[in-house]
Amino acid sequence: MKDAVICFTRVPVPGHTKTRLMPLLAKEQCAELHTAFLYDTSEVCGEFGCDTFICFEEGAGWQALRGIFPYAVSMLPQRGYGLGERMYNAIRSVLAMGYGKCVLIGSDIPEITAAHLQSGFDALESADVTLGPTEDGGYYLVGMKKPNKAVFEKQEYGTDSVYDNAVAAVKEAGLSFAPAMMCRDVDTPQDLMELKKRLCGKSSRTAQCIDCLLYTSDAADDRI
Repeated sequence: MKDAVICFTRVPVPGHTKTRLMPLLAKEQCAELHTAFLYDTSEVCGEFGCDTFICFEEGAGWQALRGIFPYAVSMLPQRGYGLGERMYNAIRSVLAMGYGKCVLIGSDIPEITAAHLQSGFDALESADVTLGPTEDGGYYLVGMKKPNKAVFEKQEYGTDSVYDNAVAAVKEAGLSFAPAMMCRDVDTPQDLMELKKRLCGKSSRTAQCIDCLLYTSDAADDRI
């Protein structure tokens, strides 16, 4: 039975993505950076070999995602009223297609590797649910073999207790749990500056984009 990866993302349109990085970056630069994140994520998912689905927040410009993920099995619009419901519906829809295991990842994780994805699928060999934590208390990855809504209910996304609350919800629902590897996400200007240091000397699309954008931003600041 085949496995699947879902990349859960906003469309990289200026003013609608990575807005927490403003005013360090202009809205157009935020969208450019998010696009770089997506290209690097696409490279990892494409080489990993599982069927990949793109689940996007509906809005103008979503067709650009086809060019970033040309190998994707399908492009699925997000359905639901909150983040948790939308993630649950995405996983449920893909598992209903007959996949044995499904891992959903975010799109703010330019340092994700095949090892991160593999850790999620490895965890599901012995557990019902897996989550991959981030340093800020959230999670970048959630995986299941059967859809379970309890993981996503009664959550306050954006807080530093999301991961712990989700793990507790899994256990309260009587499900087994195993963690995936930790991965850093990028939400704030501080996150971006720390990422710049870690990517120094690397040739990823994100590394090149950050060097260009922050150089441009510094030059603009010097002119003020």
